[in-house]
Amino acid sequence: MNFRLRIGALRSRLWKLGCDALVISHGPNVRYLCGFTGSSGALLLTRNEAIFFTDFRYQTQAAGQIGDAARVVIGQRGLWEEILKTARRQGVKNLGVEAAHVSYGQAQELAHSLRKTRLVAVKDAPEKLRLHKDDGELEIIREAVRINDETFAEILDLVRPGASEAEIALAIEVGIRKRGGSGTSFQAIVASGTRSALPHGVASEKLIENGDLLTIDMGAIWDGYCSDMTRTVNVGKAAPKAREIYDLVYRAQVAASDAMRPGISCVEADKIARDIISEAGFGAFFGHGLGHGVGMDIHEAPRVSYLGKGKLAAGQIVTCEPGVYLEGFGGVRIEDMLHITQNGAQILTQTPKPATLLEI
Repeated sequence: MNFRLRIGALRSRLWKLGCDALVISHGPNVRYLCGFTGSSGALLLTRNEAIFFTDFRYQTQAAGQIGDAARVVIGQRGLWEEILKTARRQGVKNLGVEAAHVSYGQAQELAHSLRKTRLVAVKDAPEKLRLHKDDGELEIIREAVRINDETFAEILDLVRPGASEAEIALAIEVGIRKRGGSGTSFQAIVASGTRSALPHGVASEKLIENGDLLTIDMGAIWDGYCSDMTRTVNVGKAAPKAREIYDLVYRAQVAASDAMRPGISCVEADKIARDIISEAGFGAFFGHGLGHGVGMDIHEAPRVSYLGKGKLAAGQIVTCEPGVYLEGFGGVRIEDMLHITQNGAQILTQTPKPATLLEI
Protein backbone atom coordinates (compact mmCIF):
# COMPACT_ATOMS: atom_id res chain seq x y z
CA MET A 1 0.00 0.00 0.00
CA ASN A 2 1.37 3.42 -0.93
CA PHE A 3 0.43 5.30 2.23
CA ARG A 4 2.44 8.40 1.35
CA LEU A 5 0.48 8.70 -1.89
CA ARG A 6 -2.84 8.41 -0.03
CA ILE A 7 -1.81 10.96 2.58
CA GLY A 8 -0.54 13.29 -0.14
CA ALA A 9 -3.85 13.06 -2.02
CA LEU A 10 -5.77 14.08 1.10
CA ARG A 11 -3.31 16.81 2.12
CA SER A 12 -3.60 18.35 -1.35
CA ARG A 13 -7.32 18.91 -0.70
CA LEU A 14 -6.96 20.77 2.60
CA TRP A 15 -7.53 24.20 1.07
CA LYS A 16 -10.69 22.95 -0.70
CA LEU A 17 -11.91 21.64 2.64
CA GLY A 18 -11.43 25.06 4.20
CA CYS A 19 -8.79 24.07 6.74
CA ASP A 20 -5.06 24.45 7.40
CA ALA A 21 -4.86 21.02 9.01
CA LEU A 22 -7.07 17.96 9.37
CA VAL A 23 -7.31 15.39 12.16
CA ILE A 24 -8.12 11.81 11.12
CA SER A 25 -9.21 9.80 14.17
CA HIS A 26 -11.65 7.18 12.83
CA GLY A 27 -9.91 3.79 12.99
CA PRO A 28 -10.58 2.53 9.42
CA ASN A 29 -9.56 5.89 7.95
CA VAL A 30 -6.36 5.94 10.01
CA ARG A 31 -5.53 2.44 8.83
CA TYR A 32 -6.28 3.30 5.21
CA LEU A 33 -4.00 6.32 5.28
CA CYS A 34 -1.01 5.02 7.23
CA GLY A 35 -1.45 1.30 7.99
CA PHE A 36 -1.78 1.57 11.77
CA THR A 37 -4.02 -1.15 13.23
CA GLY A 38 -3.93 -0.28 16.94
CA SER A 39 -6.88 1.04 18.92
CA SER A 40 -5.45 4.43 19.88
CA GLY A 41 -3.98 6.70 17.26
CA ALA A 42 -4.75 9.70 15.07
CA LEU A 43 -3.21 11.55 12.14
CA LEU A 44 -2.71 15.29 11.93
CA LEU A 45 -2.31 16.37 8.32
CA THR A 46 -0.96 19.87 7.77
CA ARG A 47 0.00 21.44 4.47
CA ASN A 48 3.64 20.60 5.18
CA GLU A 49 3.65 17.21 6.88
CA ALA A 50 1.77 14.25 8.29
CA ILE A 51 2.10 13.53 12.02
CA PHE A 52 0.85 10.39 13.72
CA PHE A 53 0.01 10.49 17.43
CA THR A 54 -0.26 7.51 19.74
CA ASP A 55 0.91 6.48 23.21
CA PHE A 56 3.65 4.32 24.72
CA ARG A 57 1.66 1.09 24.29
CA TYR A 58 1.93 1.35 20.51
CA GLN A 59 5.41 2.85 20.15
CA THR A 60 7.00 -0.19 18.51
CA GLN A 61 3.90 -1.11 16.51
CA ALA A 62 3.50 2.40 15.10
CA ALA A 63 7.13 2.60 14.03
CA GLY A 64 6.86 -0.73 12.22
CA GLN A 65 3.52 -0.15 10.52
CA ILE A 66 3.79 3.51 9.57
CA GLY A 67 7.41 3.66 8.43
CA ASP A 68 8.07 6.91 6.57
CA ALA A 69 4.39 7.64 5.83
CA ALA A 70 4.20 10.05 8.78
CA ARG A 71 6.26 11.40 11.65
CA VAL A 72 5.37 9.44 14.79
CA VAL A 73 4.84 11.27 18.08
CA ILE A 74 4.50 9.26 21.30
CA GLY A 75 2.42 11.47 23.54
CA GLN A 76 2.75 11.85 27.29
CA ARG A 77 -0.75 13.27 27.67
CA GLY A 78 -4.11 12.46 26.15
CA LEU A 79 -4.25 11.93 22.39
CA TRP A 80 -6.31 15.02 21.59
CA GLU A 81 -4.33 17.16 24.01
CA GLU A 82 -1.14 16.30 22.13
CA ILE A 83 -2.78 17.02 18.77
CA LEU A 84 -4.11 20.39 19.87
CA LYS A 85 -0.76 21.37 21.39
CA THR A 86 0.94 20.64 18.07
CA ALA A 87 -1.74 22.46 16.09
CA ARG A 88 -1.34 25.57 18.26
CA ARG A 89 2.45 25.40 17.98
CA GLN A 90 2.19 25.28 14.19
CA GLY A 91 -0.18 28.23 14.08
CA VAL A 92 -3.16 26.34 12.66
CA LYS A 93 -6.08 28.74 12.20
CA ASN A 94 -8.69 26.33 10.81
CA LEU A 95 -8.57 22.77 12.14
CA GLY A 96 -10.66 20.15 10.38
CA VAL A 97 -12.15 17.13 12.17
CA GLU A 98 -14.17 14.20 10.80
CA ALA A 99 -17.78 15.33 11.16
CA ALA A 100 -19.19 11.80 11.17
CA HIS A 101 -16.80 10.53 13.84
CA VAL A 102 -16.44 13.35 16.37
CA SER A 103 -19.36 13.66 18.78
CA TYR A 104 -21.06 16.94 19.59
CA GLY A 105 -19.60 16.78 23.09
CA GLN A 106 -16.08 16.25 21.78
CA ALA A 107 -16.51 19.11 19.31
CA GLN A 108 -17.62 21.42 22.11
CA GLU A 109 -14.57 20.51 24.21
CA LEU A 110 -12.24 20.95 21.25
CA ALA A 111 -13.70 24.33 20.35
CA HIS A 112 -13.25 25.47 23.95
CA SER A 113 -9.64 24.28 24.05
CA LEU A 114 -8.72 25.81 20.69
CA ARG A 115 -10.02 29.29 21.48
CA LYS A 116 -8.34 31.19 18.62
CA THR A 117 -8.51 28.31 16.16
CA ARG A 118 -11.70 27.64 14.22
CA LEU A 119 -13.02 24.08 14.19
CA VAL A 120 -14.11 22.90 10.72
CA ALA A 121 -16.47 19.93 10.29
CA VAL A 122 -15.13 17.93 7.34
CA LYS A 123 -17.46 15.34 5.81
CA ASP A 124 -16.30 12.12 4.16
CA ALA A 125 -12.88 13.32 2.98
CA PRO A 126 -11.00 10.01 3.50
CA GLU A 127 -14.11 8.04 2.59
CA LYS A 128 -14.10 9.59 -0.89
CA LEU A 129 -10.58 8.27 -1.41
CA ARG A 130 -11.68 4.86 -0.16
CA LEU A 131 -14.47 4.64 -2.77
CA HIS A 132 -12.11 3.31 -5.42
CA LYS A 133 -10.16 0.17 -4.52
CA ASP A 134 -6.66 -0.26 -5.91
CA ASP A 135 -5.23 -3.60 -7.05
CA GLY A 136 -3.81 -4.37 -3.61
CA GLU A 137 -7.15 -3.78 -1.93
CA LEU A 138 -8.94 -5.87 -4.54
CA GLU A 139 -6.69 -8.86 -3.84
CA ILE A 140 -7.32 -8.58 -0.10
CA ILE A 141 -11.08 -8.41 -0.69
CA ARG A 142 -10.90 -11.44 -2.97
CA GLU A 143 -9.31 -13.37 -0.12
CA ALA A 144 -12.02 -12.23 2.31
CA VAL A 145 -14.59 -13.44 -0.22
CA ARG A 146 -12.81 -16.79 -0.63
CA ILE A 147 -12.79 -17.38 3.13
CA ASN A 148 -16.49 -16.57 3.25
CA ASP A 149 -17.33 -18.84 0.32
CA GLU A 150 -15.43 -21.80 1.79
CA THR A 151 -17.02 -21.31 5.19
CA PHE A 152 -20.51 -21.23 3.71
CA ALA A 153 -19.89 -24.48 1.83
CA GLU A 154 -18.79 -26.08 5.09
CA ILE A 155 -21.66 -24.89 7.27
CA LEU A 156 -24.26 -25.87 4.67
CA ASP A 157 -23.56 -29.48 5.66
CA LEU A 158 -24.72 -28.63 9.19
CA VAL A 159 -28.13 -27.36 8.09
CA ARG A 160 -30.77 -29.91 9.04
CA PRO A 161 -34.03 -30.11 10.98
CA GLY A 162 -33.24 -29.84 14.69
CA ALA A 163 -30.11 -27.70 14.31
CA SER A 164 -30.42 -24.27 15.92
CA GLU A 165 -29.79 -20.96 14.20
CA ALA A 166 -27.26 -20.16 16.94
CA GLU A 167 -25.38 -23.40 16.19
CA ILE A 168 -25.06 -22.39 12.54
CA ALA A 169 -23.91 -18.87 13.48
CA LEU A 170 -21.21 -20.27 15.76
CA ALA A 171 -20.00 -22.58 12.99
CA ILE A 172 -19.73 -19.55 10.68
CA GLU A 173 -17.46 -17.72 13.12
CA VAL A 174 -15.31 -20.80 13.76
CA GLY A 175 -15.06 -21.53 10.04
CA ILE A 176 -13.91 -18.00 9.23
CA ARG A 177 -11.32 -17.95 12.00
CA LYS A 178 -9.83 -21.35 11.20
CA ARG A 179 -9.28 -20.14 7.64
CA GLY A 180 -7.28 -17.15 8.88
CA GLY A 181 -9.98 -14.51 9.01
CA SER A 182 -9.81 -12.11 11.93
CA GLY A 183 -13.54 -12.43 12.53
CA THR A 184 -16.95 -11.90 10.97
CA SER A 185 -17.74 -8.66 9.15
CA PHE A 186 -20.95 -8.40 11.18
CA GLN A 187 -23.09 -10.57 13.42
CA ALA A 188 -24.18 -13.37 11.11
CA ILE A 189 -27.83 -13.43 10.06
CA VAL A 190 -29.27 -16.94 10.32
CA ALA A 191 -33.06 -16.74 10.07
CA SER A 192 -35.32 -19.73 9.48
CA GLY A 193 -39.02 -20.25 8.91
CA THR A 194 -41.12 -17.16 9.53
CA ARG A 195 -38.02 -15.46 10.98
CA SER A 196 -36.52 -15.36 7.46
CA ALA A 197 -38.92 -12.44 6.87
CA LEU A 198 -36.70 -10.40 9.21
CA PRO A 199 -34.14 -8.70 6.91
CA HIS A 200 -31.64 -8.54 9.78
CA GLY A 201 -32.79 -11.56 11.77
CA VAL A 202 -29.63 -12.43 13.68
CA ALA A 203 -29.38 -16.01 14.90
CA SER A 204 -31.69 -17.10 17.72
CA GLU A 205 -32.12 -20.34 19.64
CA LYS A 206 -34.91 -21.35 17.24
CA LEU A 207 -34.55 -24.88 15.90
CA ILE A 208 -34.66 -25.29 12.13
CA GLU A 209 -37.71 -27.24 10.99
CA ASN A 210 -38.47 -29.29 7.93
CA GLY A 211 -39.97 -27.05 5.24
CA ASP A 212 -38.31 -23.85 6.55
CA LEU A 213 -36.88 -21.18 4.34
CA LEU A 214 -33.42 -20.38 5.69
CA THR A 215 -31.59 -17.12 4.96
CA ILE A 216 -27.90 -16.87 5.82
CA ASP A 217 -26.14 -13.50 5.49
CA MET A 218 -22.47 -13.65 6.46
CA GLY A 219 -19.10 -12.02 5.91
CA ALA A 220 -15.42 -12.46 6.76
CA ILE A 221 -12.68 -9.97 7.60
CA TRP A 222 -9.25 -10.48 6.09
CA ASP A 223 -6.41 -7.99 6.59
CA GLY A 224 -8.86 -5.27 7.59
CA TYR A 225 -11.27 -5.70 4.65
CA CYS A 226 -14.77 -7.21 4.67
CA SER A 227 -16.78 -9.59 2.54
CA ASP A 228 -20.56 -10.00 2.43
CA MET A 229 -22.89 -12.62 0.94
CA THR A 230 -26.46 -13.87 1.37
CA ARG A 231 -28.03 -17.11 0.24
CA THR A 232 -31.51 -18.48 0.88
CA VAL A 233 -32.18 -22.22 0.83
CA ASN A 234 -35.10 -24.42 1.80
CA VAL A 235 -34.79 -27.15 4.39
CA GLY A 236 -36.72 -30.05 2.87
CA LYS A 237 -39.45 -29.61 0.29
CA ALA A 238 -40.24 -26.00 -0.57
CA ALA A 239 -43.75 -24.54 -0.62
CA PRO A 240 -44.96 -23.16 -3.98
CA LYS A 241 -44.97 -19.60 -2.56
CA ALA A 242 -41.34 -20.00 -1.44
CA ARG A 243 -40.37 -21.04 -4.97
CA GLU A 244 -42.32 -18.12 -6.40
CA ILE A 245 -40.58 -15.45 -4.36
CA TYR A 246 -37.16 -17.09 -4.79
CA ASP A 247 -37.56 -17.10 -8.58
CA LEU A 248 -38.61 -13.45 -8.46
CA VAL A 249 -35.69 -12.33 -6.28
CA TYR A 250 -33.28 -14.33 -8.44
CA ARG A 251 -34.49 -12.61 -11.61
CA ALA A 252 -34.25 -9.18 -9.99
CA GLN A 253 -30.77 -9.86 -8.63
CA VAL A 254 -29.38 -11.12 -11.94
CA ALA A 255 -30.93 -8.26 -13.94
CA ALA A 256 -29.55 -5.60 -11.60
CA SER A 257 -26.09 -7.24 -11.45
CA ASP A 258 -25.93 -7.39 -15.24
CA ALA A 259 -26.78 -3.69 -15.47
CA MET A 260 -24.19 -2.45 -13.00
CA ARG A 261 -21.41 -0.61 -14.81
CA PRO A 262 -19.62 2.75 -14.69
CA GLY A 263 -22.04 5.61 -15.29
CA ILE A 264 -25.27 4.01 -14.10
CA SER A 265 -26.76 5.95 -11.22
CA CYS A 266 -27.26 4.28 -7.87
CA VAL A 267 -30.97 5.09 -8.12
CA GLU A 268 -31.24 3.58 -11.60
CA ALA A 269 -29.49 0.35 -10.56
CA ASP A 270 -31.88 0.00 -7.62
CA LYS A 271 -34.86 0.69 -9.89
CA ILE A 272 -34.04 -2.23 -12.18
CA ALA A 273 -34.48 -4.77 -9.40
CA ARG A 274 -37.30 -2.85 -7.73
CA ASP A 275 -39.38 -2.66 -10.92
CA ILE A 276 -39.16 -6.42 -11.47
CA ILE A 277 -40.31 -7.10 -7.93
CA SER A 278 -43.01 -4.42 -8.04
CA GLU A 279 -44.44 -5.62 -11.35
CA ALA A 280 -44.92 -9.05 -9.76
CA GLY A 281 -46.95 -7.45 -6.97
CA PHE A 282 -44.32 -7.67 -4.21
CA GLY A 283 -42.92 -4.12 -4.26
CA ALA A 284 -44.20 -3.34 -0.77
CA PHE A 285 -42.17 -6.26 0.58
CA PHE A 286 -38.79 -5.02 -0.69
CA GLY A 287 -38.18 -2.25 1.80
CA HIS A 288 -34.42 -1.73 1.74
CA GLY A 289 -31.91 -0.54 -0.84
CA LEU A 290 -30.38 -2.78 -3.48
CA GLY A 291 -26.85 -2.65 -2.13
CA HIS A 292 -23.93 -0.80 -0.61
CA GLY A 293 -20.21 -0.38 -0.88
CA VAL A 294 -17.91 -2.78 0.98
CA GLY A 295 -14.32 -2.26 2.07
CA MET A 296 -12.78 -1.62 5.45
CA ASP A 297 -16.34 -1.05 6.67
CA ILE A 298 -19.09 -3.53 5.89
CA HIS A 299 -21.37 -0.66 4.88
CA GLU A 300 -19.70 2.23 3.08
CA ALA A 301 -20.26 4.38 0.02
CA PRO A 302 -21.72 4.17 -2.53
CA ARG A 303 -25.29 3.66 -1.37
CA VAL A 304 -27.01 1.72 -4.16
CA SER A 305 -30.57 2.64 -3.33
CA TYR A 306 -33.61 4.67 -4.28
CA LEU A 307 -32.13 7.16 -1.79
CA GLY A 308 -28.61 6.91 -3.22
CA LYS A 309 -26.60 9.70 -4.82
CA GLY A 310 -24.16 9.72 -7.68
CA LYS A 311 -23.16 7.08 -10.19
CA LEU A 312 -21.20 3.87 -10.04
CA ALA A 313 -17.59 4.10 -11.15
CA ALA A 314 -14.79 1.70 -12.03
CA GLY A 315 -12.88 0.45 -9.00
CA GLN A 316 -15.83 0.36 -6.64
CA ILE A 317 -16.89 -2.76 -4.73
CA VAL A 318 -20.64 -3.03 -4.11
CA THR A 319 -23.25 -5.59 -3.15
CA CYS A 320 -26.40 -6.49 -5.07
CA GLU A 321 -28.98 -7.89 -2.66
CA PRO A 322 -32.69 -7.55 -3.41
CA GLY A 323 -35.12 -9.34 -1.15
CA VAL A 324 -38.79 -10.07 -0.54
CA TYR A 325 -40.03 -10.50 3.04
CA LEU A 326 -43.53 -11.79 3.82
CA GLU A 327 -44.43 -11.47 7.50
CA GLY A 328 -45.82 -14.70 8.90
CA PHE A 329 -44.44 -16.75 6.00
CA GLY A 330 -40.76 -16.08 5.35
CA GLY A 331 -38.37 -14.20 3.14
CA VAL A 332 -35.73 -14.53 0.44
CA ARG A 333 -32.59 -12.50 -0.17
CA ILE A 334 -29.76 -13.21 -2.61
CA GLU A 335 -26.54 -11.20 -2.35
CA ASP A 336 -23.26 -11.11 -4.26
CA MET A 337 -20.28 -8.78 -4.05
CA LEU A 338 -19.41 -7.10 -7.34
CA HIS A 339 -16.31 -5.32 -8.62
CA ILE A 340 -17.25 -2.49 -10.98
CA THR A 341 -14.88 -2.53 -13.96
CA GLN A 342 -14.76 -0.52 -17.18
CA ASN A 343 -16.52 -3.46 -18.87
CA GLY A 344 -19.27 -3.92 -16.30
CA ALA A 345 -19.65 -5.77 -13.02
CA GLN A 346 -17.44 -8.72 -12.15
CA ILE A 347 -19.05 -10.99 -9.56
CA LEU A 348 -16.53 -11.71 -6.80
CA THR A 349 -18.73 -14.14 -4.86
CA GLN A 350 -18.06 -17.71 -5.99
CA THR A 351 -20.72 -19.55 -3.98
CA PRO A 352 -23.20 -21.04 -6.46
CA LYS A 353 -26.45 -19.12 -6.90
CA PRO A 354 -29.03 -21.64 -8.11
CA ALA A 355 -31.65 -20.37 -10.53
CA THR A 356 -34.27 -22.34 -8.57
CA LEU A 357 -34.64 -22.63 -4.82
CA LEU A 358 -32.18 -25.16 -3.43
CA GLU A 359 -33.75 -27.84 -1.25
CA ILE A 360 -31.35 -29.39 1.27
